[in-house]
Amino acid sequence: MTKTAFVNCNLFVGDREQLLNNAWFVVDNETGKLTAKGTGKLNVAVEQQVDLDGQYVMSGLINAHTHVGLVNAAKDHYPETETLVTYKALKDLKNGLKGGVTYIRSCGVPFDVDVKLKNMRNDYPFEGPGMRPAGMPISILGGHADQSLGENHELNASHLVNSPDDVRKAVREQFKKGAENIKLMATGGIMSQGDQIDDTELSLEEMKMAVAEAHSKHMTVCAHAEGRLGIHYAVVAGVDSVEHGFYVSDDDIELMKQQGTFLSPTLIAGHQIAVYGKGKMTDFSYQKMCQHVDAFYPHVGKAIKAGVKLALGTDAGTFMNPLESTAKELTELVRAGASNYQALHAAGLGSAELLQIDDEYGSLEEGKYADFLVLKDNPLRDVAAVE
Repeated sequence: MTKTAFVNCNLFVGDREQLLNNAWFVVDNETGKLTAKGTGKLNVAVEQQVDLDGQYVMSGLINAHTHVGLVNAAKDHYPETETLVTYKALKDLKNGLKGGVTYIRSCGVPFDVDVKLKNMRNDYPFEGPGMRPAGMPISILGGHADQSLGENHELNASHLVNSPDDVRKAVREQFKKGAENIKLMATGGIMSQGDQIDDTELSLEEMKMAVAEAHSKHMTVCAHAEGRLGIHYAVVAGVDSVEHGFYVSDDDIELMKQQGTFLSPTLIAGHQIAVYGKGKMTDFSYQKMCQHVDAFYPHVGKAIKAGVKLALGTDAGTFMNPLESTAKELTELVRAGASNYQALHAAGLGSAELLQIDDEYGSLEEGKYADFLVLKDNPLRDVAAVE
C-alpha cells in the first residue's frame, strides 16, 4: 500500500463553512480514498509528497441534473440514433471530468445510453465522472419528453403513460435495465414545443405510484416541475427532488422542508436561454423562457433562504450549457440568494446526499474518495474561483 501526501494547501473539507489553512491530506493510491488530514507539519509516513503551493482544495463537483448525450439532431442533420447519443455521451463525460465534475445523476437519456454505459464500465472503462443513471424518463403523450427518435422516428425518448399502471410498468422496466434514478415529467417545459410550463401533465396518482414503486427498489425519483400545481403534486407524492421549481409556492417550500425534499434549480439553463437564445432556438421556447425567468430566481431564492435542501444541477446538455460548465451554476445560485457556502455545499454534500452517495463522496473527509479540485483562489470568498 502506497500513499501520497498533498501538502501546503488551504483545504475546504466541505462539511462546514471554514478552511483548514496550511493543511495537508493523505491519499491511498490503491483505493483512491483519503486516509488522513491535518494542519501544520505532516505527521504521517508516506511514499510521495506533492506541494500544492498554498492553493485552495475542495471536493469535486457533483451535478445532480444532467443529460449526457443530448444532441440537436435537427441542427446536425442526423437522425437521433443510439450510436449518435452514445458517441456524444462519452464525449460529454470526458469533458465534464475536465470541468471538475466527478459524479453525476442522470435525469433522462434516450435509448438508456447512460444505464448501458454504467453497466459495461467495469469491463470497458471510459473517462468520466461516476454516474447514477436514469435512462428513459416518464412522460404523458404530448408531454415535455414525448420526442420521436431513431432512423425513421419510430422510437420515443420516453415511456409514454396514461395511468398509474402504465407508470408502475415503466418504473419496473427501468429497474430491470439497471436505472438508479427515475425521471418524471410533471409539467410542461421550455424546450417542448406543444405545452406551457404551467401545464400539469402527470397526475398526482401517477406520481405517487412512481415514488412507491421506485423507493421499494432503492431508486431515487426526481420530477421536472415548473408550474405551481405540478410542483405541488410532485412534493405531495414524495419525490426526492424537484427539478427547476420555477413557481414553487410558500406552502410547498414548507412541505419540502418537513419532508427533506431537495430542490435542484438548474438556474444556469434558464440563464443561457434568456441571454443567448434569441434567434438560435425556436421563438416559442425563447419567449417562454423570457416570460418566466424573472419569476424563476425569486422563487428559488425564497426556497434557499427558507432552508430547503439544495442540490446543484445544471440541466447539462441543454442550450449552451455543457457538462464541463457545471461550475457556472454556483454563481447563479449565489445570484438567487445562496451564500457562497450554501452553493458549494449544494455542489458537494447536498448533491451527494440526494444521490445517496454521501458516505463516500461530497466532502474531503477520511474514508471518502479523494475526488478533489485545486484552485488558485478561495471559493468561500468568491464561488467564481471554481470556474
